[in-house]
Amino acid sequence: MLAFLIYPFVQALLIVLFFVLPLKKLSKTLRIILAILFGLGSLKIYFYLFTGGTLMDPKLTRYPAIISDCIYFSAIFLCILTLLRMLLNGIFKLVRWNYHRYLIPAFSTRYAAIILVISCFLGITGVINGFAPPEDITYNLKLENLPKEAQGFKLIHLADLHISAPTTESEIEDIVKRTNAEAPDLIVITGDFIDGEIDYLDHMTRILFKLKAKYGVYAVSGNHEFYSGYTDWLNYFSKGGIKFLENDGTVIRDDNGTALLNLCGLIDLSAPRYGFAFPDIKKATANIDPLAPTVFMTHQPKIAHELKELSALTLAGHTHGGLMPGLKQIVAAANGGLVSGYYRLDKEQIIVTNGTRIWAGVPLRLNTPSQLVKIVLN
Repeated sequence: MLAFLIYPFVQALLIVLFFVLPLKKLSKTLRIILAILFGLGSLKIYFYLFTGGTLMDPKLTRYPAIISDCIYFSAIFLCILTLLRMLLNGIFKLVRWNYHRYLIPAFSTRYAAIILVISCFLGITGVINGFAPPEDITYNLKLENLPKEAQGFKLIHLADLHISAPTTESEIEDIVKRTNAEAPDLIVITGDFIDGEIDYLDHMTRILFKLKAKYGVYAVSGNHEFYSGYTDWLNYFSKGGIKFLENDGTVIRDDNGTALLNLCGLIDLSAPRYGFAFPDIKKATANIDPLAPTVFMTHQPKIAHELKELSALTLAGHTHGGLMPGLKQIVAAANGGLVSGYYRLDKEQIIVTNGTRIWAGVPLRLNTPSQLVKIVLN
């Protein structure tokens, strides 16, 4: 945690000392502007002291959030590219055995302009993509033992809505409208609904109560629910008609009582740190129909490795798809290799969504769009 708090200052110093100061050909005024913009821009998390927010709940409205995030992520990419330049110069000096030679001179305004343009392009594009509406994605899956009555069963999978200060009512209304337009048989939401307090977010979160599906709307918690008042939020959403399966299961039956599938949910892996139960697979499957296929909801995908003998289909979120190439591989390693899209472990099929929206703490997406996932079962 201490390293996380110190890092922004380290990044700011690196940018000022190794990118801005060597540019002697630029005017003093321009160098001061660059230092302020990208040096102070690196300290975004400390600006929340003035907004009353936190990294989890920044309490910045949409456009101030987008502007500050564009500067912040541009500064991150600028720091990375500056370090890369220093590394390449160091290797070049060793190979040539000449301390006075540079592959990419730090004082070159031409190279500095190229680095700056690339950094700003990645930072601004990533943030714009992060706040963009989710893309539609459809999976057609075959499940063993699926009864004929469930052929063509349509399921909508939402996750990582992260409703918070930068969210707008129109965003949530669009997601609800698009979901309902599919006339789904079932809607599942695999955690991370919110970042903030009920009183502050109610005007947006209550829009989710308009979600409609033939057999209902079901959900499990994500780690962010525990940062924002788990019990209060669960009661709130439950009263609005969203049924939580926290270490619980239910049998989805048609009007004739035929078991179409089992739906089981696991409480998030972070729950024990806050005094709540551990994910309990045995408890979640206690009342299932052994003849029907079982669909599991979990927020964090790595637990899917423990469900291989029980689950026909596991739905998860949490990873945001890894956010961008390079980082995606790191996120995958931390989640049992499951980061984005479709996977198979023996007979278990797994879908990890990129998330329906984005977390305001890291609202960046490069080649990893938000998703509204439709699954058709056969």
